[in-house]
Amino acid sequence: MIGAVIADDHGVVREGIRRLLEAEDDIEVFSEASDGREVLEAVAKHQPQVVILDITMPKLGGLETLQRLRTAHPGVKVILLSVHSDPPHIQSAVSLGADGYVLKNGRVSELVSAVRAVTKGGSYFSPLVAKEIVEQLRAPERASAEPFSVLSSREREVLQLIAEGLSAKEIASELGISTKTVEAHRTSVMRKLGARKATELVRYALRHGLIEP
Repeated sequence: MIGAVIADDHGVVREGIRRLLEAEDDIEVFSEASDGREVLEAVAKHQPQVVILDITMPKLGGLETLQRLRTAHPGVKVILLSVHSDPPHIQSAVSLGADGYVLKNGRVSELVSAVRAVTKGGSYFSPLVAKEIVEQLRAPERASAEPFSVLSSREREVLQLIAEGLSAKEIASELGISTKTVEAHRTSVMRKLGARKATELVRYALRHGLIEP
């Protein structure tokens, strides 16, 4: 049996994915999660072979969760699930080591195919995503600069919470750090991303799927 953890901040979507996967004789859903932190806990507890991960989730988004899974659980296969097929999202997913990238508006059967492909040691990218990857390989100049990987894990976490509208005090409470440390991370993030004001951080977070419009 292929053990899976599914993560999406919408309960209806999670239920749909669970029913789709468990209709297959060789797939079992071990656990569900609504944000990245729950994903990390579920993977540590259940040790699944594959995680199906929505890119846009609160508190800890899919990309940062992917990065942490790669460090803590390198053997777990990760399939990103997204509505986005644009270069920034795809570049981030590939650079952080996603095993698959499935579009939410694709065929229902794609997700099952992706699960089987990655657990057999392969990869799976929806046709539109695969086309974009090929285009970037053919014309590297098309690929925009990808500063996301320049940020530290904590900086990415702070960036997401800023974009979600939390104050420095609220972020400090959420992460268990001081307000002064939050401000230092914020300053570093703005410098690395070339942002001059908070609204530019929000736009960056939107482009990279850290938050929903």
